[in-house]
Amino acid sequence: MTDERRASPRHAASLAGELETPQGKSAIAITRDVSAAGLLVFTRLRLDAGMPVKLLVLWKDEQLTLHGTVLREQALDPNESTLWRSKVAIKIDPADAGLAKIFAALAEEQPRD
Repeated sequence: MTDERRASPRHAASLAGELETPQGKSAIAITRDVSAAGLLVFTRLRLDAGMPVKLLVLWKDEQLTLHGTVLREQALDPNESTLWRSKVAIKIDPADAGLAKIFAALAEEQPRD
């Protein structure tokens, strides 16, 4: 079954990064997947829907700064992960060149049917 909310395909990607809030809180994060509109990340940071965040992502040989808004946060069960507390969906500004760069490269790497 497909998730009809998706405007673009998601690509599995484990990119290391750091999440920051406007209040100065920060924590490590790792992406689970990337789409043209945003990312799903695992983190120990608790975030509320609607909160603006900055995500510093290591991509190839550079550090990209992505600006976005938390869409939802879901606590993980201890059997899902002992390292991460939650998974967070983050919508990235559509004009963000960093996300476009990552998404285009991941799309190129995907096997063709």
